[in-house]
Amino acid sequence: MTNLIGRLETILVVDDVPDWLDTCSDILGDQGYKILTAASALAALKILEDQPIDLVVTDMTMPEMSGLELVRRIREADRGCGIILMTGYPTVETAVTALKGGASDYLVKPFTPEQLLHSVGSTLDKTRLMRENQFLESQVAGLTQYGELIGRSEPMHQLYQELERAAGIDASVLLTGESGTGKELAARILHRKSPRAKKHFAAINCAAIPDNLLESELFGHEAGAFTGATETRLGLLENAEGGTVFLDEIGEMPGSLQVKLLRVIEDRKVRRLGSNKERVVNVRFISATNRDLAALIGQRSFREDLYYRLNVIMLRVPPLRERKEDILLLLQHFFKMYGTRARPAPRELTPEARDRLLRYSWPGNVRELANLAQFLIFADRDGLVREEDLPRHFIQGDGQGGGTKEARGEPDWAAYYDIPFTTAKKRLFETFEDAYVRHSLLKHDWNISAAAEASGIDRRTIHRIVNKLGLKRPG
Repeated sequence: MTNLIGRLETILVVDDVPDWLDTCSDILGDQGYKILTAASALAALKILEDQPIDLVVTDMTMPEMSGLELVRRIREADRGCGIILMTGYPTVETAVTALKGGASDYLVKPFTPEQLLHSVGSTLDKTRLMRENQFLESQVAGLTQYGELIGRSEPMHQLYQELERAAGIDASVLLTGESGTGKELAARILHRKSPRAKKHFAAINCAAIPDNLLESELFGHEAGAFTGATETRLGLLENAEGGTVFLDEIGEMPGSLQVKLLRVIEDRKVRRLGSNKERVVNVRFISATNRDLAALIGQRSFREDLYYRLNVIMLRVPPLRERKEDILLLLQHFFKMYGTRARPAPRELTPEARDRLLRYSWPGNVRELANLAQFLIFADRDGLVREEDLPRHFIQGDGQGGGTKEARGEPDWAAYYDIPFTTAKKRLFETFEDAYVRHSLLKHDWNISAAAEASGIDRRTIHRIVNKLGLKRPG
């Protein structure tokens, strides 16, 4: 049997009775484990000091030092191994004492080979999960240089290198990538590592603000420039003087504003609404889009000259499906971020749950993973995430467009025929409602107004469904 880092899992069997040492060693050795033995607790402690042990199987009653004392010593030293206690004199009190003292499981002699193997397998599974979580926590703790843009995969290492190079060049940057990949996080890193870091980072989502307000937000306005403009207000460009302006979803900017933005980039001057005076601005532009700007240029909905002004340096933020080795690392990060004392995050995932997460295609990318973390914290019962605890769309199919009909958006009618009509109708509607709203929110970057307009559902209905499903956009 091998563990996560590819070595044979080592089991230390401790008993002062040679026959029991031989019996346990033979049973476990036949299953491919590396077996070490000790005839006393003191000998076992010496072995534990000299080499890593994955599991200790120890008798309770031994001369010089008892099995319970051995358990206490192992836990105090934080060896990180599982422990199974064996005894030929079982009582409820000793079982409770053993488990409270830090034993992972408790076996009553004589036991069958099947009972021993089941206990060993279960305890090693728990130990693997614990060690993996500890490893992920240490990895998260060490990835502070890039804030919440977390990853250890090759695509992320490449992105980190590109961000380092681009940060020191005072030129416009265009960040491309699907919705939810972390483009704004990348933009903030570029700013933080640039010579402009001590100045303001000003961000605006061009898709989230109505066209008639976007111009005022960017360029500012004079008092009386339009109805409701009772006082002069600086725009984003002036407020960011000396710093960085981040234009998210730049592909959604209306054509009339594209012309004015191009002029600002070329002349480094801005004119407020209602004013004839131009003011010099010194900012760096970072833009982001999840759309194909080249295709928009071909459709004449995005200016080619603006594209080349914004795209001096292009960086692509990879989707989560291309960096799957980061999934568990990110989930650990979000558990730590969203877990509270009153509602702690789950501590472990079963192998089946991990497999589902790694096979899923993550259309909503890191933002979807953050939502899942909050959902699992809310739904947690005992600190362990099982496969059945995942939302329906994770376990209906393989996440790759295959699997059940329902996973592909095709109802599996046979699944509804053997339950009452009203129950089937309600369940089918809830499944559709869940999938539809999730898809719409992910598609529109969690802009509820845009999702409502595109779907024909009023905002209050979407809010109700979001609350019912327990969905939250990460802050």
